[in-house]
Amino acid sequence: MNTKQLQYPPDSFAKQFITLSPFTGQVASLTDVNDPFFQKGFMGPGAAISSNSNIVVSPFAGKVLSVSPLDYAIDIQSTAGLKCKIKYGGDTTHLNGAQFVSSLKPGEQIKPKQVLFTVNAAWLKQRGVNNTCALTLLNAQALIGVLPTHQKFVEAGEDTLLTLYL
Repeated sequence: MNTKQLQYPPDSFAKQFITLSPFTGQVASLTDVNDPFFQKGFMGPGAAISSNSNIVVSPFAGKVLSVSPLDYAIDIQSTAGLKCKIKYGGDTTHLNGAQFVSSLKPGEQIKPKQVLFTVNAAWLKQRGVNNTCALTLLNAQALIGVLPTHQKFVEAGEDTLLTLYL
């Protein structure tokens, strides 16, 4: 289990950062993601969202680190240095990036709410892919902790998904 994942805000902290939801839908636990690396916390603390939405947006301003169509994933870094992985679905490598569209390239600057990539959720569901989008923090070591939202439903680019404490 990931020790950085909090149930409540810490008593004291120097800074607090807000990470917006990259996806519209129902908030879920990383244990609901059909991928053992996420379930066991190897990809860092975070949260998941279950939905039929096709659009994944940036949770903050920053830059693109990598785009991985085979994994239906993108790695981004905030202007404050926080590195995140946003991944759609579980095991998608067998789909060879079909129905995954991103025009972004590594090093490109991104704004909050900017579209990172789109997927065809209905097509993926027909192929047995779980319609869950996960956001995890790849470099959470310096943080005191990560508090997932207590909301049941989040709107992409509008609602807070994670609050980070430094």
